[in-house]
Amino acid sequence: MDKANKIIIAFNYELGQTFNIFEGLPENSEKFTWLCVNCKREIYYKHELGCFQHKGNLPCDFEPETREHKTMKYYWFKTFPKFNLITKRKLEHKVGEQIIDVYFELRNRKKVAIECQNSQISRKKLIERTKNYTNKDIYVLWIFNGYGSFVNEEKKPWNQEKVQVSIVENRIHQLYGGRVYYMNVLGNKIVNPPYALHYAPYFEHKITDLNYLGYDKYYRKIKSTVVGNIPNFRIICVEYKGYKLARFMDTHVSILCVEEINRFLRDLCRKSSRKKNKKDAVLKIPINSIISSIEKRFGYYLPYIILKKSNKVKKIKIRKEIDKSYNIQEFIMVKISDFIY
Repeated sequence: MDKANKIIIAFNYELGQTFNIFEGLPENSEKFTWLCVNCKREIYYKHELGCFQHKGNLPCDFEPETREHKTMKYYWFKTFPKFNLITKRKLEHKVGEQIIDVYFELRNRKKVAIECQNSQISRKKLIERTKNYTNKDIYVLWIFNGYGSFVNEEKKPWNQEKVQVSIVENRIHQLYGGRVYYMNVLGNKIVNPPYALHYAPYFEHKITDLNYLGYDKYYRKIKSTVVGNIPNFRIICVEYKGYKLARFMDTHVSILCVEEINRFLRDLCRKSSRKKNKKDAVLKIPINSIISSIEKRFGYYLPYIILKKSNKVKKIKIRKEIDKSYNIQEFIMVKISDFIY
């Protein structure tokens, strides 16, 4: 190679300092983002060549990791210690045959791996890596880029009614007790900081010739999403079905939704008891009136499923009726004494 094309000095984006090859480089130099000190464009380091090169001079088989993946890793490398007591941290930490994106050891001696996923990964590979971490006594926290090629459809930090969800996202949703952690990243910009999404079933109401009341058709790969609040990035280490998992201390949105529904029913039953003065009286309450009171926070589909199927809301039964305009109305029947005595 022509000596004039060899670059020996470069600026490290993650560490924020300039390095000279002959004075030593950080471990796993190929995994960092390097900038040319002259033109400020991105360059890459190759051990085989012993120098930095601009992209146009790279071998055709060299595939550097995406800028988004690097941004996610560096974000957690800086942010995680602000909320958790750690004794050790490391980027690109190798354990056996696996390389952990960001590795931490906590003061309570727990070991945590943060996996930042921007590109596609198979369900089998994700579970395999999670099992390997478990076997090494490491708790894994998966974080996905909601704008990355990993997702079937872009994810947003707000409620959405009809969203495509991959089988991998569904599996993580199950593993983490009904939540998936995302952040939205473009290049080296954090568009949306980390947030949690809860999936609720999505359905459409269908009417047939044989059933004038109709039925709800559910879709496997389409969900409604409800955004959850992550109060801070302090984690807890849990074990679920044999897996060691790290997650944030966020409250599951379905728990919050049940609390709001019960609060609405208690208030309604108190008001009704004053008028009727009968503790055994049964109220007939339109489901849509309950949902409308909390729809802004929880969307439509999650409260609907909870009202129809959850045993955490005390109800006698559900009825369907046709109103004067020939629209289907659903009601729940509740006993006043279940909510105020």
